[in-house]
Amino acid sequence: MNEIRELRMFKEALDQHAIVSIADVSGNITYVNDKFCQISNYARDELIGHNHRMLKSCVHDANFFDDMWLTLSGGRTWHGEICNRKKDGELYWVETTIVPGLDDDGLPCQYISMRTEITGIKQAEAALVQSMANLEMRAQERTDELKQAHNQLLQSDKMASIGQLAAGVAHEINNPIGYVHSNLGSLEKYVQNTFSMLDLYEQAESSITDASLRAQLKTAREKLDIVFLKEDLRALMDESKDGITRVKTIVQSLKDFSHVDANDEWHYADLHQGLDSTLNIVNNEIKYKADVVKEYGNLPDVECLSSQINQVFMNLLVNAAHAIEERGAITIRSGAQGDEVWVEIVDTGKGIASEHMKKIFDPFFTTKPIGKGTGLGLSLSYGILQKHHGRIEVQSIVGRGTTFRVCLPIKQPRNEHACTK
Repeated sequence: MNEIRELRMFKEALDQHAIVSIADVSGNITYVNDKFCQISNYARDELIGHNHRMLKSCVHDANFFDDMWLTLSGGRTWHGEICNRKKDGELYWVETTIVPGLDDDGLPCQYISMRTEITGIKQAEAALVQSMANLEMRAQERTDELKQAHNQLLQSDKMASIGQLAAGVAHEINNPIGYVHSNLGSLEKYVQNTFSMLDLYEQAESSITDASLRAQLKTAREKLDIVFLKEDLRALMDESKDGITRVKTIVQSLKDFSHVDANDEWHYADLHQGLDSTLNIVNNEIKYKADVVKEYGNLPDVECLSSQINQVFMNLLVNAAHAIEERGAITIRSGAQGDEVWVEIVDTGKGIASEHMKKIFDPFFTTKPIGKGTGLGLSLSYGILQKHHGRIEVQSIVGRGTTFRVCLPIKQPRNEHACTK
């Protein structure tokens, strides 16, 4: 009697805690406890005699159940988590232990299942996984933003360094260039005076009565090749003066490009002057690939950070040169409309494929070969123009070329920048 009472107590305790069912070897349900009915929303007579497949949720694949039945048919206990479906279609998760009951031959004759509902735990796990995924996504977005900001800062530092370098170069080179330029002017006068004296000597040579002396002078003149010497010295002087002028132009262009006198403050600048100085800086990138055509309109001075706008022009001009595979043309147009100005840089290159058009301003996106580009030029240009309350537009036809249009307000919105003119 005590044993029966104890068994009843154990059963009541088990029913309070566990979801219990018994099934035959085919999976047909032969017994369910009240908690099973309560969780599944099925009445007992709706379950008894029916196969466990009626609770199938389709969350698990066929391999999941194949492994489970392989374990059970071998007479071994199976542990795992199963997702079932209630009568109303709602899914629920149970941590399950299935124990095979064995006959006298040691073969399974029934299966006793004990389950504990873990739906809340699984939902919490799913929420945690989703939260982690959201955090990772936000962290990646923030990392990308920080990378872009970092690269923009590096670019700004680079431009500041170029400005300092230009100031140093101008300071160190301008004086020697001045000396050389002045000395070349003096040397040219001395050479002209020397040539004049030589002309007088040549005229007086016929008046010398000493035949031996005339012969010596003729031999010396022919040996020195005075005619060639005169022509070559003039050519050397012209080339030297041209070289010194070009060096002075390059130094001035470098100063104009980085605008070393502006101290990175907002000011009014001549965009055409910025374009010309930038063209001098990138001349080596362009001269072998394209002829530059200037179609400048009438532009007022524009309130800007000119060194940064010159950086935009440089990126667009270099990209235009890289887009031209053989020989082509780069056309620069400008104009004013309303309260803004625009500059177009048009190339006859290979164009941009339509699938790339939406990505060209993304950081690190590039279609150039490895080592040819970083994928930051257009991204940084986009950021610079946003800072200037401007915009950049692009049109491209594959095989025919690309047009980039930079639009800038003539005056920046008030109360944002201190500006001197």
